[in-house]
Amino acid sequence: MSIYKEILHKKRTLNFFREIRKWGSDSISFLIYRMKWNLVAKHDYVTKFPLHLDIETTESCNLKCIMCVHGIDGVPNTGMIDVGFAKSLIDQASDGGTKSIKFNWRGEPALHKGLEELVAYAKHKGILEVQINTNGIPFTEKRIRTLIESGIDRVIFSMDGASKETYEKIRVGAKYENLIRNIRIFRKIRDELNLSKPLFRIQMVRMSTNDHELDSFIEMWKDIVDDISIKDVTDRGQGGELYVGDKVAIGRRRCNQPWQRMIVSREGNVYPCCSDWHESYPIGNAHKNKLSEIWMGSQMERLREINRKKELNSYDPCKNCIVLSSYDWKKR
Repeated sequence: MSIYKEILHKKRTLNFFREIRKWGSDSISFLIYRMKWNLVAKHDYVTKFPLHLDIETTESCNLKCIMCVHGIDGVPNTGMIDVGFAKSLIDQASDGGTKSIKFNWRGEPALHKGLEELVAYAKHKGILEVQINTNGIPFTEKRIRTLIESGIDRVIFSMDGASKETYEKIRVGAKYENLIRNIRIFRKIRDELNLSKPLFRIQMVRMSTNDHELDSFIEMWKDIVDDISIKDVTDRGQGGELYVGDKVAIGRRRCNQPWQRMIVSREGNVYPCCSDWHESYPIGNAHKNKLSEIWMGSQMERLREINRKKELNSYDPCKNCIVLSSYDWKKR
């Protein structure tokens, strides 16, 4: 049995150590944070507040990707998070010792006009790593500059194909040329400002429709971004039709997320991990309870106990988890 490992696993490990020096005066703090990230789960240690907090700026998305809920069933209830409420979450995270915040969960953060303000506020409050996942399409050059100047530490672009035909077939509604242009603008402005950050990662979901473009994908981005991530597709409602099929899950293993992170939805509902897209296991509401209380509460502890006993296949949301590292894998 073996835990799931991404393509480029060794290369990405090397990239991590290369990244450390780009954090400048924060290098030691960042390294300690990442060490804690791995150690808290391994040694079953519950910190007083999660090391990482996902704050969902919106459930809305401008695309309808074929492997995503937005492209399969749609997301009926969408809106934009209140900036004041989001800042109150950042305040709690800062006071609690959170080291990392990502401003999205199920939607496209660039659709929120207050994104740059929230990034700047989080950096002002001392959050070490502030980041987003984005499809990269909604940005203008002006917004890209403002976002970089706000102090964002990491931008993760999603692009599931090396060619225009493959990319636009998967990411329905996107324009290949627009994404290429925007990523290059991000890099150009960072270089113009002589900054080491934000760090840029580009990621690809490997599936039957794009597996043939892995090598060309890596080649086209290796000199432009800091990190390239390629993960296998997970089932978010489309079934197994997109799987490449060269690996098979043969068992479950303890998931790290209940010891590392927590998610706050746009409406304020709190969830224990990033895989609960269908909101099957709410553990509290941030409008009613402090995040620290939810983190240390009975529902979160129950989920940790499920993981300790490796009874993941018996309970929601774990039994339908899309986090690949919570399974044991073998090659066919």
